[in-house]
Amino acid sequence: MPKVDLSTLKSPGPVTTVVAAWEPAVSNDENPDRGFGGRVYFYDSENRPVKVKGMVVVYAFDEEGRVPWDAKPNEGYVFDSKTLNSKEVYSKSKLGHSYSLWIPIDKARQESPSRKISLIVRYIPEQGSPKVSKQATVYLPGRRNQEPLIAQVAINEWDGPVQQMAARPVAVRTVPERARLTEDRTLESNANRPQMLQSVVIR
Repeated sequence: MPKVDLSTLKSPGPVTTVVAAWEPAVSNDENPDRGFGGRVYFYDSENRPVKVKGMVVVYAFDEEGRVPWDAKPNEGYVFDSKTLNSKEVYSKSKLGHSYSLWIPIDKARQESPSRKISLIVRYIPEQGSPKVSKQATVYLPGRRNQEPLIAQVAINEWDGPVQQMAARPVAVRTVPERARLTEDRTLESNANRPQMLQSVVIR
């Protein structure tokens, strides 16, 4: 008799790991944006993708000229629970539950410079403690400019701008494979890190 994986019979546990994969892309709007399309998975302690209830904030760090001691993100993109579980964002496949997020960075123009952007996903559940993804640094191809400084970025106290993101399909044109360069850097944990989003009000 074949063995049965008993972990599949258990109810999903709380999220312990957040994994995000990003690709540079261009929106299909009349006035298109450049940005990143992402697929985000949330895993429990059994390494199973789970459906989430809570809020997601994607923090964007512009690495152009960033000094090593500057740990503040340039912008935050907020996805509330309703948006996350909309048909435009949420999907389930053979790989499990996943969420497709679109992060606009700037307008797509012929003279647009290349950009180096770091992205960090923070999941804030309705109950329990927040979880943070590894930092991913992704490049937007464009006009060559001076190589930016590489900064060690982390989430600290921050009262910068945020965008409340609405549910919308991620209709993008993917950048050719040869133009993609990505690198992952682990976000160092800090037990004394202040709670985030104290200044963010979502209506």
